[in-house]
Amino acid sequence: MRNMRYFFIIALLLFIVVGYKIYEQYLTMEKTQQELLLGEGKSLSNFTLAFRETYQKSFISHHVPLDNRTLNLLPVKTIGAISQKLSEEVNGVVEIRTVSDRPRNPKNRANAFEKRMIDYFRQHPGEESKIVNEGNNFFYVRPMYITTTCLKCHGKRQEAPKTIRDRYTQAYNYSLGDIRGVSSIRIAKSGLAERLFSDFKIAAFTSSFLYLLLLFALWGLIRKMGEMERNYARDLEREVEEKTREVAKQKDVFETLFEKSSDGIFILEDQQIIQCNEKIVEMLRYESKEDLIGKRPARLSPDVQPDGRDSLEKGDEMVERARADGHHQFEWMHTRRDGEAFLADVIMTPITLEGRSVLHVVLRDISEKKKAEAKLLEQKNALHHQAHHDALTNLPNRSLLLDRLGQGVKRAERNGTILAVFFIDVDNFKKINDSLGHHIGDKVLIRVAERLSSMTRGEDTLARLGGDEFTIVTECSSSAQFASRLARDILDLFQEPITIEGHTLHLSASIGISFYPQDAMSVQDLLKYADAAMYKAKNDGKNTYRFYSPEMTRLLIERVTMEQELRQAMASDQFRVYYQPQMDATSGRVTGLEALIRWEHPDKGMILPDTFIPLAEETGLIIEIDRWVMRTAMRQVRVWRDEGVDPGVLSLNLAVQQLMSNEFIPLLKAEMEATGFLPEWLELEVIEREMMTNPEKSIER
Repeated sequence: MRNMRYFFIIALLLFIVVGYKIYEQYLTMEKTQQELLLGEGKSLSNFTLAFRETYQKSFISHHVPLDNRTLNLLPVKTIGAISQKLSEEVNGVVEIRTVSDRPRNPKNRANAFEKRMIDYFRQHPGEESKIVNEGNNFFYVRPMYITTTCLKCHGKRQEAPKTIRDRYTQAYNYSLGDIRGVSSIRIAKSGLAERLFSDFKIAAFTSSFLYLLLLFALWGLIRKMGEMERNYARDLEREVEEKTREVAKQKDVFETLFEKSSDGIFILEDQQIIQCNEKIVEMLRYESKEDLIGKRPARLSPDVQPDGRDSLEKGDEMVERARADGHHQFEWMHTRRDGEAFLADVIMTPITLEGRSVLHVVLRDISEKKKAEAKLLEQKNALHHQAHHDALTNLPNRSLLLDRLGQGVKRAERNGTILAVFFIDVDNFKKINDSLGHHIGDKVLIRVAERLSSMTRGEDTLARLGGDEFTIVTECSSSAQFASRLARDILDLFQEPITIEGHTLHLSASIGISFYPQDAMSVQDLLKYADAAMYKAKNDGKNTYRFYSPEMTRLLIERVTMEQELRQAMASDQFRVYYQPQMDATSGRVTGLEALIRWEHPDKGMILPDTFIPLAEETGLIIEIDRWVMRTAMRQVRVWRDEGVDPGVLSLNLAVQQLMSNEFIPLLKAEMEATGFLPEWLELEVIEREMMTNPEKSIER
């Protein structure tokens, strides 16, 4: 065996030496050929470029004008013709091309290979030429740069000769030193060089074959001499290999299950750790494996597990279950050496190790996973809360109210009890928003929600439907008596003044009440009927409560119908302005006019303001109606004055919402300018009690 080794070493060294010499000769031949081609290509390239530069300088120095006649004399034209002529003379063995990636002459457009070379020289500005071997051809490629003489036709387009600008659209905006293209000379490989290479390859192959044949012959002789030695070595090697394989297998198992595992692993025998990996040492924050050997896992845990069970007792039970079932997975609270507790997922499996029955235990820290799950649950609960609660008051919203009202109906049906639905609306709340601003209104709603919450029971549902509307759903045994008492308590609650940012507000509420099963069986009808009863309370003077009756549905329908008709009246020009003279009682002279609005309904006839103005104020249509009256009356007074009639001062009734609007004063000024209406001809009237809602802002206006 030793002789064989020496033989192969010497043979390999000789083979390397011979091979290197052959390769060295091959490189020398290839280098010589490339140098010949380089010289040939460089000479042709220098000749072509020198001709072009000489011709170009001569062309410029003689001030040859550029027109359609002399255009073909340009160097860029003539160099192409010369290159083509030279290529034809050598029957295509040599092909000379001067090209650009954005040529002015289409014949000089670079192909894919030449574009690649242009990009190469742009990325390697220091290289003056490159020789490339592709297929049966060698290419000598040399970059062409923009010189001073080139800028006349390749610089800024607007500075190029007119004939060039009119004829070509490309190859402009170059700067001095830019690469404008390449000179590419293709030289076909000569037959002589190919034959020399072929003969060289045959000789090299023959020499290598004879050398290998000699080596095989020598190897056969040495093999015969060492046959006995090899037989002995083979037997010995087989035995060593089997032992090595067995040891390697045990080692691989150990490394795979222990050291390379991302989980903490230990072997448990008689409730004590007999083996462990580095991961469990790291997980429990001990110094080394020796610190854990011999310890009982239950002693590395709190005295009591999260389920309240003693760790020692539960640990014994987990071992028994693993042995009984052949596998057991459970969660266990462990304690690190520094006292930090963490939750682990434990997989316990009985195995046989060296003839002994032990437990293979895998430990995975799931503390972060549990925290993430808890966080996700918290986020889910928060989103659920946001979806079912009002953002301002944190009360249940309409969605949650409908769900709880549905549950209340089922519970009342099951228990044979009565369900009362209170629909509460804050009176004149819109005026608070219009006069004091929505931020004050929001704070008022929060206070109202807090007060209503203080008087509801835990089993009741208090919700905000939107705006200033609240709903209470409560279960009771006697309908009228219980509901009346609760409604009076709510009204009394509203009587207490609310002070916000220096404003003392006196509120009241209108309450509508419906009952299940007396008034309705469905959730939607209970809410609708309570809403109808609330509007009846408003119509009866507000600050009161009303129980639902079937007549209220008709009134609610009439109210909705009137609101629709009121909007239609604005669109259909159904309003009329009447003028009531204002007299001086002493002289009997007319001092002015008061503009009064009437609604000329196509079916109901003339409708007085008391019927529709409150509804217009509540829905916000009063602003549009007031502005219509203002425009109509001011234009009519302007007409009368132009006709020589002096009607005196025009008096307009103005809603407080109109006065508090930021758009009112600009609109009033614009209308007065458009009609030529003088300020002294106008008088605005606002109800005193509405002005006093916010006297400071009213005075400012």
